[in-house]
Amino acid sequence: MEGRWRKQRQRAAPSPSAVFRYLEGFHNREEEQQRRPHQAFIPAPNPALAGLGKVNADLVAFIQGHSSQEVVTLDQDATLVETHQRDALYCYQGFKAYQPLTTYWAEPDLVVHSEFRDGNVPAGYEQLRGLQEALELLPAGVKQVRLRSDTAGYQQELLKYCAEGKHPKYGVIEFAVGVDVTPEFKKVALEVAEAEWRPLERKPGKPQQEWAEV
Repeated sequence: MEGRWRKQRQRAAPSPSAVFRYLEGFHNREEEQQRRPHQAFIPAPNPALAGLGKVNADLVAFIQGHSSQEVVTLDQDATLVETHQRDALYCYQGFKAYQPLTTYWAEPDLVVHSEFRDGNVPAGYEQLRGLQEALELLPAGVKQVRLRSDTAGYQQELLKYCAEGKHPKYGVIEFAVGVDVTPEFKKVALEVAEAEWRPLERKPGKPQQEWAEV
């Protein structure tokens, strides 16, 4: 016990070697044998890493217990984290990186689910699975779920799952997903009648925009 406390019984920060040993416990070495060159690969979590996800779910449930919310807005996004680690892979921007996909709960500003990924794994790769896993971690009391994503989420499998109400508990998941303005998309948008366009609420100082069903 004396070794665990420093400076008048105030807890000291762990040493780099202690942190390294702790993080090593979440690494699934057996899964690395499944890796193939030049292919996106996400190793399955080992029991320790899966358990860490359950701990985070308990923390989210604790917050929900003190400030209950029935409507949840989930924001899915991948973040490039540049690194100089020897074994790291190159991302689409041309530098070595990792690219974790994280699902945020927007209203209380909480992380519900996060998956560590190599830099070469596209942001939208298995995004539906990530959403499904995040939905299973939502606490009791949630009745409605909404989804936000950038253009990585513009994929038929994900959008159909949300629009067709395939989740047994939350049903239809309303979504706002970015889309590249391709010539085909622009053509369809121009075919929408002028009377169908509605004002889009913007923050003060921002240019006025409109939206319509396309």
